[in-house]
Amino acid sequence: MSNAQKFPFIKALNNAIQTGAEDRAQISGHSLPCHVVAVDGQIVTVQFDMLPDGVQYPQVTIPVATFPYVRPPIQVGDKGVTLAIEVSLRGVSGLGTGIADRAITMSMAPLFFTPISNVNWSKEDPNKIVLYGPDGAILKTEDAASSITVEPGKITESADAIYLNAKDIYLGGGTIHLNGPIVQDAAQMTSTTASFIGPMDVTNDVVAGGVSLIGHPHDVKNVQSGGSTVTSEAPTATE
Repeated sequence: MSNAQKFPFIKALNNAIQTGAEDRAQISGHSLPCHVVAVDGQIVTVQFDMLPDGVQYPQVTIPVATFPYVRPPIQVGDKGVTLAIEVSLRGVSGLGTGIADRAITMSMAPLFFTPISNVNWSKEDPNKIVLYGPDGAILKTEDAASSITVEPGKITESADAIYLNAKDIYLGGGTIHLNGPIVQDAAQMTSTTASFIGPMDVTNDVVAGGVSLIGHPHDVKNVQSGGSTVTSEAPTATE
C-alpha cells in the first residue's frame, strides 16, 4: 500500500494548512497586560504580566501610543497593555528602518504600549481634565518661546508678554515682588486713577508730574517779619 493510500492527500493538505495557521499565530503580535521596566523618552521596555504557561514572554522595547504634542511622563512600574497591528511598527517608531509590508512579521515588531486606568488612582473632579507629572508639568510652544512650568511649590511663566484680563485681578497671600519698571499704557486705560490704602514705605524718591517728593521747592510770597505765618505756594517741578 502506497503512502498516499495510508495518508489521504486531502487530510495531509488540511494538516498543512492548520500547521501553517498555528505557526503564524505563534509569531503574531499579542495584546497582553504588562508593566514598564525601563523608559527612554516615549520608548518603553515592558515585562509581560503573565503566568508561566509554557510560553516564553521576553521583555520587549516598543513605542508608546501618543503624539509629540502630548508626552505622558511614563514611569517604571506603570501598568498597561500591549496592542498589536498587522505589520511592523519599526519604521514609523524609529526603532528600525524601512516601510512596512505584508510579509510575515515576528511577534514583537507590531506591538505598541498604551497605559490603562486603575481603581487605585487618586479621585479627581470628573468634569475637569487632570494633567500632572511626578515633578510637575510643562506647557510650552514648540520653540519654547512661551512656557508655563508647574513644579512643587512654584509656577514659572516665561514669554515676551503675559496678559491677564479680568474684571478683578487678585494678588494675595504673600509678598508681591515687582522687580522691574511699572508703566501704564494710556491708550489701553479706561481709568487712570489708582487708589492705595497705607501704610506705604517708599525707600527712594517719588516723582509725580515732574515734582520730586523729596527735593521739590516752594515759592513763598508776601514775606513778613516777626512771628507771622506765611502760606507757601504749591510745590514746583525741579529742573
